[in-house]
Amino acid sequence: MQRTLSSLAACSLILAGCASAPLPGAALDEVRIETRGADAGGEACADFSLTSAQARYFLSRSVVVTAAQQREGWDVLPCYVRGTARSASGLWRWEIRAGGTATLETPAGDSELRACTGCEIVLGRPSGKPGRP
Repeated sequence: MQRTLSSLAACSLILAGCASAPLPGAALDEVRIETRGADAGGEACADFSLTSAQARYFLSRSVVVTAAQQREGWDVLPCYVRGTARSASGLWRWEIRAGGTATLETPAGDSELRACTGCEIVLGRPSGKPGRP
């Protein structure tokens, strides 16, 4: 009986932790663009923009990466587009960068680093660093 209760408690904790994270490939609804811009040194960013559909495409294909993986595998460029999206768990905030990287803030306020290989179709440039495996 004790073991069953422990197992149920563990499953509840696991499910609670997953409640805010979208399933891989799950679409975020109501993807909206709020702003676009560039950090210092981003004078060449005038042409970087995304539509809501392009942002949705990127977000649905991006994967969670570590800071080291992001630094080593992708160019973190100064050009960005920021916006919001909705899911069953609430409002998400995101920032997509021209080099194929992103930051996604969960409805709970946690942040995750993301990156997308194969998103050059919406970014307008190759994503990732040259020669990346």
